[in-house]
Amino acid sequence: MDPWIEFARGPLFRVALTVMLLGLGYRVVVAVLQITTAWRRAADRRLPGRDIATATLAWLLPVRLLRSRPLYSIASLLFHVGILLLPFFLAGHVALLGGLVPPAWPTLSAVAADTLALVCAAALAVLLLGRVAVTSARKLTRFQDAAVLVVLLATVVFGLLSAHPGWSPLAARTMLLLHILSADLVLVLVPTTKIAHCALYPFTQLLFQLGWHFPADTGRHVAIALAKENEPI
Repeated sequence: MDPWIEFARGPLFRVALTVMLLGLGYRVVVAVLQITTAWRRAADRRLPGRDIATATLAWLLPVRLLRSRPLYSIASLLFHVGILLLPFFLAGHVALLGGLVPPAWPTLSAVAADTLALVCAAALAVLLLGRVAVTSARKLTRFQDAAVLVVLLATVVFGLLSAHPGWSPLAARTMLLLHILSADLVLVLVPTTKIAHCALYPFTQLLFQLGWHFPADTGRHVAIALAKENEPI
């Protein structure tokens, strides 16, 4: 079992991390190029910077959704808190990152880590249940959307059980291997799934605003495409 664990946390982890970084880098570069192209072609290049910043912060802290979808919004917020803190501040993860973080990098206490893991797992379960059980959400949910939540939930649960062998139906080393393998899978999935919003999110509102700044002569081209260029507006 130990050789498999070393392989999963060594070469396989480095490959998965490289795929994630290269994939996210590619997505960011493409987004920046699209933004630049749209801005250059726009007839009106004036953008409401303050409105864009406000809208970005509003989506980052979804206070407005707490009124209409309180349970889902709280679960989403708690999930994001857990999924951001656990990978970077859990002692075992910090050790795995090695020289990528400073020597004095802070780590979570065992109690804080367990609490965060339990909260994150519960939040993921709520999000997954909402995707599957609520009719309106189920109609908009693709298979990969639900599958990503399942993989994330499995990663958190496997990690929690590997840290608490007394809770686990399997041996601790088996759970640790499953945790590392599922975490490596998450890294590979990041650039090609909705998890990519961790890098693309700052551009979403800017892209939305640029979408309304049509290029010059857009109206004429649309009229030609509809064969109505000679009709009055």
